[in-house]
Amino acid sequence: LILQMANQFTCILFSLLVTQIIAHKEIHPNELVNFKESKIRMDATIVVSATPRQLAVSGSWVNVTYQGVSDPNKQDIIAVYSPTSGKYKIDPVHQAPIKYVLASKSPKYLQTGAGSYRFRIINFRAPVYFAFLRYDGKTPVLSAVSNPVTFVNYNDPLQVHLALTGLPSEMVVVWSTLNASKPMVQWGTSPQSLVHSTSSSFSSYTSSDMCGSPAKDLGWRDPGLIHKAVMRDLQGGTTYYYKVGDGTYGWSEIFHFKTPPTDMSTVRVVAFGDMGLGQPDGSSQHLEEPPASNTSRLISKMVSKSEVDVVLHIGDISYAVGYSAQWDEFFDQVKDIAAYVPYMVCIGNHERDWPFSGGLFNVDDSGGECGVPHERRLVMPRSEPDKPWYGFDYGPVHFLLMSTEHDFKVGSPQYQFLEKDLMMVNRSKTPWLVFSGHRPMYVDSTEDTPVSGIVPVAKLMREQLEPLLLKYKVDVAFWGHHHSYQRSCPLVKGKCQEGGITHVIIGMAGKNLLQDFTPVKPSWAVFLDDHHFGFSRFQVNSSSLTFEYIHNEDGNIHDAFVLKQKY
Repeated sequence: LILQMANQFTCILFSLLVTQIIAHKEIHPNELVNFKESKIRMDATIVVSATPRQLAVSGSWVNVTYQGVSDPNKQDIIAVYSPTSGKYKIDPVHQAPIKYVLASKSPKYLQTGAGSYRFRIINFRAPVYFAFLRYDGKTPVLSAVSNPVTFVNYNDPLQVHLALTGLPSEMVVVWSTLNASKPMVQWGTSPQSLVHSTSSSFSSYTSSDMCGSPAKDLGWRDPGLIHKAVMRDLQGGTTYYYKVGDGTYGWSEIFHFKTPPTDMSTVRVVAFGDMGLGQPDGSSQHLEEPPASNTSRLISKMVSKSEVDVVLHIGDISYAVGYSAQWDEFFDQVKDIAAYVPYMVCIGNHERDWPFSGGLFNVDDSGGECGVPHERRLVMPRSEPDKPWYGFDYGPVHFLLMSTEHDFKVGSPQYQFLEKDLMMVNRSKTPWLVFSGHRPMYVDSTEDTPVSGIVPVAKLMREQLEPLLLKYKVDVAFWGHHHSYQRSCPLVKGKCQEGGITHVIIGMAGKNLLQDFTPVKPSWAVFLDDHHFGFSRFQVNSSSLTFEYIHNEDGNIHDAFVLKQKY
């Protein structure tokens, strides 16, 4: 019983360590462990082994054993690295681990100095090592390193994801490899007949493209080659099959997607914000986001049943915040969604914000990424680099996505784009108008940090943008950033009024819930929930929009509403 209580206490301490939050600023667990101060003092008596030694498929499981620890500490760490230079294959001072666990998660470690743990390992385009680090709460000490674990093919086309281009006859596909020969996408209306093909362009980015630390240094990891290919001359409402890769390095499996309808047929949309990454193996990578795995799993199940046409992820995508490997793992998490339906995104503060980098807020929420990985990896129909606002039609809906992290005030380039887009919407063709951005315009919260706080930004958005949205009769606005679910009545300048805009915060997909509602419920609030994770889905036809809020614990509907169209 005493041992059980000790283990529970250790888990609680570790959970607190990796989930520390100051206001709305998240602290990465790697920063709390302080790997920058690591020492290297190899101990020949400690042996770390990993099996199997070679993997064929990304997402395989590896069993890691460790033994020979003479004085086991409850804070000792087993960490995953892939790879760096240095005498001992890894350099913990200059490269953070991809993920790690406490060695004491193995039940008898503190008594025997030996244990084991099973890690799920994706293909990082390089060998993977497992390191034992002694840790006293102050200085991690690298003491032993395992044999390398390799993959059969580092050029497997991975991280496959689709996006719309703004033209109904096109679909863009993006994927990653280590090298390239003649990369392309092949597609057709039958999996046995991929008769069309087009070459891909490919690019990458380097640590010098980042704006600051840890993205430039401790968290940096080469993203490989990022391929982009556009499938053109597609017919509306048609299922297509496709694969990506090349003849030299290999091909992906065959995926499929359905193009947007050419009429006002019903479309099904899944929408959420602030998801992040959950680790299936229970290891720690970034602030413990296990609900993200559940959200992704439920949406993947819906996609596999052909119940989803398009996904909207309203900002705060992977929460990599400068730790590059997390982008790889995030795309692995959503692969069974994004390879089959368009995965459309807004940029959030944790993708873009960095002091004096051209954004609206001079805060360091992106960990030095300043929007670069987001822009290179997620190819949206943006007009120009670092102008991540765009619109697109899908069936009876026109979607307009903004960036709350760039200047949106009246007269700004973004405002001018939004106004022009709204002005050009043909309500006889797309009677529904859906608006989205990361930070909310209406929100119940006590977080009022000057300038960039949730409450001040909401006020600024109401002042600068609400008149524009009301003028063009936006039907519903989806927001994230506040980690909760909130729904308003139809609103006109803070008052419930027929014909107003229904505002919905859907920032509950995986990131820790904020739970900072005000003591008195706002008069506009119809439904508030800061205790459950989940996502939203809605289906739209020419006359109605039916919305549902789904808890990811049980998959059940916990709020719903219907809007009727007057056009």
